[in-house]
Amino acid sequence: MLMECLAVGRGISLPASANASAKAVTLGVFHYLRHRKQFRMPIGDMEAVREKCVRMFCNAWIINASVHMTNTILDHGAVPSVLTAVMKQQSTERARAVLQDGMDLCAGSAICVGENNFFTRFYHSAPVGITVEGSNTLTRGLIIFGQGLNKSHPHIHEIVDCLYSDKRADFERYFYAMLGMVIRNYAVGIVPLGDRLRRLAVRFSTVASFVALLGGQIKSRQMMSGDMADALSAIYLAEAVLWYHEHQMKGSASGATAVRDRCIGLLCDEAEQRLTAVINNYPGALRALLLPFRYRPRPVSYADTNRFYQALLDHPALVRELSKDVYTAGTILEKLERLSALDGEEYRGLVDEVIRVGEWPVTTSPGASGSGSDPTGSRCACRPGAQTRGCCRPASGSGS
Repeated sequence: MLMECLAVGRGISLPASANASAKAVTLGVFHYLRHRKQFRMPIGDMEAVREKCVRMFCNAWIINASVHMTNTILDHGAVPSVLTAVMKQQSTERARAVLQDGMDLCAGSAICVGENNFFTRFYHSAPVGITVEGSNTLTRGLIIFGQGLNKSHPHIHEIVDCLYSDKRADFERYFYAMLGMVIRNYAVGIVPLGDRLRRLAVRFSTVASFVALLGGQIKSRQMMSGDMADALSAIYLAEAVLWYHEHQMKGSASGATAVRDRCIGLLCDEAEQRLTAVINNYPGALRALLLPFRYRPRPVSYADTNRFYQALLDHPALVRELSKDVYTAGTILEKLERLSALDGEEYRGLVDEVIRVGEWPVTTSPGASGSGSDPTGSRCACRPGAQTRGCCRPASGSGS
């Protein structure tokens, strides 16, 4: 019972924290990029920036969708210990990736602590999710696939039970059932037809059956086990994205199909890469049977990334969907969001407050000489009128 409670808990608390940090930071960065200018243009117009912003949005969307589906599973009374391990490891790792990308984009604004910094609290809490309730390294390398193979395989548990209880007839029945499943999945998986995600799940099942033949070696082959865990996790997250769009996005926000397809495509790419790595490193002659299951890398399209970022600008409903359950009242996030609805002097004033920074005067101590002294004695070094907003201190003749 204790282990069941722990299994449920790790699927709720840490993924919820990861979801909150990923959503809040992604929303803040998205609005920041539209109004922070460099070289007289919004930095969101730069491809290098767009690439990371799109990656942040997709990871945040994947975390949010998987949290919703996993919570629904738990609400129905199930105790899926393997899936909660997947959620703990994947949500915290993807949230950390969101924070790292966001830190790169906001740069100095993300490290200067103050009321306009929406990063600090989330960045400081990220290591907690990575390390507690089973380090992510341990969870990925040993728990997800190693435990999942025994718990989730439709026949292995029964076969092992028959071996211990010496039930020969039952053993043969389960063994031939498993053999039939492997042959059937192999035949289906080798034909490149049908839905990509469904075919990927069949191929994963086939490769998992081959890996199961390694027996106790799986515990020591932790890189292979980790790659199988990543493939399983990516398939589950892709199913979660599909479920979220079918059950939670009623009325479908404009542009939602593009988000769904991109997220599922990215997750399928991840799973295919991991399965290919497992096949390339599978020991023995049986590897030849798995060679047709390897994947060729898909070409990267820069144009698709640009189109996706533009879709986020053209369809505000997508950003609103991600902002659900994010409390912004009275915070810097609310001010950043307001910028899109303002113009003129009010816009410039709010930009000065939340994005731009003032300049500090260079002063010297009394009696010092040199070009750094302030001949005016009390002039503000900021733009005209900025001192009234309290963005800097007046230069003093005595220095400080």
